[in-house]
Amino acid sequence: MKRMLAALLLSAALVTSVFAGTKYEIKFATVAPDGSTWMNEIHKLNDEISLKTNGEVSFKFYPGGIMGDENDVLRKMKVNQVQAAGFTSQGLGEVVPEVRLLNLPLLFKSYKDIDAVMKAMGPDFDAMFLKKGYVVLGWPEVGFVYVFTKNSIESVRDLQKTKMWIWGDDILVGTLFRNLKIVPIPLSLTDVMQSLQTGMIEGVYCSPLSCIAMQWNTKVKYMLDLKIANVPGGVLINKKSWDAIPEKYRAVIKDSCARYFEEITRLSRKENEDALNVLKKHGIIFTEIKDPADLKLFDDVSVRTGNDLVGKYYDRALLDRMLKILNDEKKAEK
Repeated sequence: MKRMLAALLLSAALVTSVFAGTKYEIKFATVAPDGSTWMNEIHKLNDEISLKTNGEVSFKFYPGGIMGDENDVLRKMKVNQVQAAGFTSQGLGEVVPEVRLLNLPLLFKSYKDIDAVMKAMGPDFDAMFLKKGYVVLGWPEVGFVYVFTKNSIESVRDLQKTKMWIWGDDILVGTLFRNLKIVPIPLSLTDVMQSLQTGMIEGVYCSPLSCIAMQWNTKVKYMLDLKIANVPGGVLINKKSWDAIPEKYRAVIKDSCARYFEEITRLSRKENEDALNVLKKHGIIFTEIKDPADLKLFDDVSVRTGNDLVGKYYDRALLDRMLKILNDEKKAEK
């Protein structure tokens, strides 16, 4: 009994010492719901980081948007209420506007396009965030965005007649809608579901996986089978908190994050493809733009939107650089 009691006390002491050793707890906010693949993987990441730093560094998660929308989280990061967070291009663009290049409409046709641009330009974006006081821990993407609606969309005119949602005062999507002669209804992410229920809006834009995760698929009937845009994601930690972590642990954290966020992107791509099949199975009808003139209009609007945003989000040289990468990728595929 004495030996057993001694062993139990030793085990308790070891457990206590591990938890007591958490010197650098990083509050981490995300809109991803608990139980999602995103959160499951990031919990594994946390376990690995805690293990490799001897319990001295760990994340405390605030999932499901409980810390507010992305602008709310950015404000909390500035006053150190939150130290790290996962963002879509909406939040990332509030810090580094140039990131919005990555979701210019109708430019990215495949995952190869995205990978080519991120390989060439990712380090430059990392440097831009660093100048603004943030360290990029990874780029786990959201995926390709489609338009989901209550009524069938088979022409530009159908889209113009739809009461489309826009996420707050998003200039990029607003410019796209303006060029398509669509008057959108601005709402926060948390107000979308109720607005679909009441009929205040009739259409949303999101990835297939997000549509299911947010349960918006229960309030729409159609999906326009056209990749409207790529939506990147990114995980940031404020530089002050990053610098407070011992240097010997930073490389460990970077290495773990690189592997796990790459895996999250791989899983996200697979789940978005699977989600398309799930949406079909549950009765969502996929529609197409039928008139070649309308398809040509989409291409023209893509170019016009990219040009309209020069000087607002990015300069001409950066846009031209990305377009060249995409053009080179297109030639390589041929």
